Amino acid sequence: MVNTSNRHQAETIKVDLSHFPTDERFAQIPNKLVLADNLNGESFDSEEKNRPNFPVQLNMAVIFICVKGQIDMSIDLRQHTLTDGASAIVVPGSFFQMKHLKQGTTCLFMAVSPDFLNYSGDVKLGIDFGRALREMPVYQLSEEELQESLSIYQSLKRKLLTPHYLYKEEVAKSYLHILQCNAFQIFRLETKQIQDQKPPSRKEELYISFMRLVRAHYMTNRNIGFYADQLFVSPKYLSSIIHEVSGNYATDWINQYVILEAKSLLRTKGISIKEVSNKLNFANQSFFAKYFKQHTGYTPKEYKTL
Repeated sequence: MVNTSNRHQAETIKVDLSHFPTDERFAQIPNKLVLADNLNGESFDSEEKNRPNFPVQLNMAVIFICVKGQIDMSIDLRQHTLTDGASAIVVPGSFFQMKHLKQGTTCLFMAVSPDFLNYSGDVKLGIDFGRALREMPVYQLSEEELQESLSIYQSLKRKLLTPHYLYKEEVAKSYLHILQCNAFQIFRLETKQIQDQKPPSRKEELYISFMRLVRAHYMTNRNIGFYADQLFVSPKYLSSIIHEVSGNYATDWINQYVILEAKSLLRTKGISIKEVSNKLNFANQSFFAKYFKQHTGYTPKEYKTL
């Protein structure tokens, strides 16, 4: 479904909404929202032949719902399987690979630009939810939740396909907001996390700004001082606040992104360890190897052959 043929495979491909064709296969708001499904019984077999056989990094949020059948995918290099009624939410910045759709599978997906999401409620809950999704991006919908999600999706799709309808963006944001609130509801009930809604604190705003910077600069900057300078705070203060809000220190988040990128590149056919080291802005291959082993337990060479 996504056109990546014009990109060199010796690097991690960054995929955003501009990679989707603007044709009748997709109900969409260009560069903001794309919907695709086979709810009418059509097959995705031809699309599977064109699917990249390596991880790509998503610069958008993606929601999958497996209505019936089986979908095998990799999210941040971990394998997941969706079966009847399962949903996956892939957050921006994740490394994603669609492995296989079992023949006869019925499913849908929604790809959304981060800037198009308009949730403005409990920011702390949103942060916790996003962190939880990185650990457990797949969850099971009840039959009631599945049918409601399908109804919202189909209503949204009809609006997007209505010619000359003037308020597609406004309606789309409203439907997405309902889906987002429903997902938060499931998360709250499962984690027993009930909080009062309140405006984001200065600390939460700092965390959000920091994560946005990390996603933009982790390949060239691993030094916490760079991010602290960008945010006009001291490195010590930044690290303590990030830990207080997210449970991880600032360097943990930076290293997590670097290691995921390194793993993705090392698993990409045709790229050498030296090229990975250079691409991630390490001083030399030896330093990269020590860094990689420190964080994974494997040398780059060992990981390549796993």
